[in-house]
Amino acid sequence: GMVTTENDEWAEQMRLKSLHGISKDAWKRYSESGFQPYDTLYAGYKYNMTDMQAALGIHQLARVEANHRLREYYWGLYDEAFSDLPEVITPGPEKEGRHARHLYTILLDLDRLCITRNGFVGALQAENIGCGIHFIALHLHSFYREHYGTKRGDFPHAEYISDRTVSLPLSAQLSEADVSDVIAAVHKIIKACRR
Repeated sequence: GMVTTENDEWAEQMRLKSLHGISKDAWKRYSESGFQPYDTLYAGYKYNMTDMQAALGIHQLARVEANHRLREYYWGLYDEAFSDLPEVITPGPEKEGRHARHLYTILLDLDRLCITRNGFVGALQAENIGCGIHFIALHLHSFYREHYGTKRGDFPHAEYISDRTVSLPLSAQLSEADVSDVIAAVHKIIKACRR
């Protein structure tokens, strides 16, 4: 991925942390004047982009705005299509900033449905609609359970959202017919599973 910011301090921290937290990257450590000392300032990561990724990314930048407009359009179609389904809570407008429109995540009102979130996902798959779960509450993952002893019930608000969240397909590669198929499938499942 790529990160952009106008905050110089954040940019410098990201640069350092993306290359193991080392104060100078490899090119700056070895120059014509010889080896330059460096220091590890943070417990960092290996998040540097390869030349191949950069070559692909530079060409994708030309399509960023057009793809965003298309995802924005599909987002609007979803908003309109689900406005009459009280069982589906849509993302709603942002208070500030510009949303990337990379995930259209609905929240299911399970009190109004006779199906679980996983059942809903299975029903979508039966309609040939792929979807995602963004995201399962962190404390429910094995690493956190095993290392920190977390368990279901520790963070009920996170669990509430986690148990009801479904991300519907949203991509510039979709056609309007694909979006219509998703909308039809959601309506069909909701109507069949109303309490």
